[in-house]
Amino acid sequence: MIKLNDKKECCGCSACEQVCPVHAIKMVPDEEGFLYPITDTNVCVECHLCERTCPIKNTESVSQELDKVYICQNKYKDIRKESTSGGFFTVLAKYVLAQNGVVFGAAYDNELNVIHDYAEDEKALARFRGSKYAQSNLQRSFSTIKNLLKDNRWVLFTGTPCQTEGLIKYLNKQYERLIIMDIACYGVASPLAYKSYIDNFLQSKKLDKTEISTIKFRDKSKYGYEYSQFSVYDKSGKRIMASGAESCRLLRGFVANDITRPACYDCCFKKKHRISDFTVWDCFNVYKYSREMDDNIGTSHVMVHSQKGNEIFHEIKNDLVWKSVDSELAIGSEPSLTVSSVPGKNRNSFLKELNSANNPKTWKKFYPDSVKVKTERMLRKTLSRLGLYGRIKRFIKDKKGGSKKFNRGR
Repeated sequence: MIKLNDKKECCGCSACEQVCPVHAIKMVPDEEGFLYPITDTNVCVECHLCERTCPIKNTESVSQELDKVYICQNKYKDIRKESTSGGFFTVLAKYVLAQNGVVFGAAYDNELNVIHDYAEDEKALARFRGSKYAQSNLQRSFSTIKNLLKDNRWVLFTGTPCQTEGLIKYLNKQYERLIIMDIACYGVASPLAYKSYIDNFLQSKKLDKTEISTIKFRDKSKYGYEYSQFSVYDKSGKRIMASGAESCRLLRGFVANDITRPACYDCCFKKKHRISDFTVWDCFNVYKYSREMDDNIGTSHVMVHSQKGNEIFHEIKNDLVWKSVDSELAIGSEPSLTVSSVPGKNRNSFLKELNSANNPKTWKKFYPDSVKVKTERMLRKTLSRLGLYGRIKRFIKDKKGGSKKFNRGR
């Protein structure tokens, strides 16, 4: 039986719920909106399968023969503009679909909740493009994947490192037709905070969720890749909200680590060598590798871990603009690959107040539109219009020797 002494012991992957043979476990949201397993002791048969499946309780050291890193761009600029970074996910997904396969990724449901869903055609891939900074509900994804693999179908699963390891523990078997891609994850944000922010916005605009077509956490349509915005679009395709990371209160809470899951503060999946086939993350320092690829539309770092991943990469590389890069330099550009988040100073107080009040005043109290925020917003927009923002941002990054960590994606 799964027993949690500390919430840091659960990443919310739902592997325990889905593996339970008698359906004694249910994933239930806590007061912060994160899902945790609750066991019905009257149903549980004490088989301990849930404990053996938990990826946190059964972490393994990984030694990979391959850790090749490439920088990649989808050859179609329209796809790159819709993607968080370089659009590698779409190329990989199209490869799987061409094998009569199925692609799993994070998407929005009809209520704008972040869930994991699947697609069997290219048109549906658009739902999975772009990062969603709220922890997705995996629902019955793992059991669905297992059935698909039993039917000899190809499957691509994309998710956070804890979700991918949860899937592998759940399956407890190697499948040649399973491809796994994880993302460099800074941490997963509270679904409660996400829902609160969206609901308050819709109420302020007197809009219903059915009137929204999509939400983009990293919208590149106005200022490009170097200064993406949080945007909301209505059904007509009109952008009804656009806010930079310095202004959007939801992103400010995320960057400050105020809305992050407890397990993310001591993440056991932060490691260079992974059991996935691919790991992807942003390539904001593309200028260090290639002037030709530095076009402010987006570039992905892609690390290949397995021989299967290596073979697939070389099958799809003709659909990419790509270049092999030094792995140590690439890994060094993204601290979140190996370093856990640190709790924000307002973490507990903000989520507690949000749970009890859930109104715009809570957001404004903790993340005020201060003179500093207004000044930064004005500078970013002005410098972006003048074409100087990227240069100054690079200069600051190179001086600090790091990168802004809230930007993640595909």
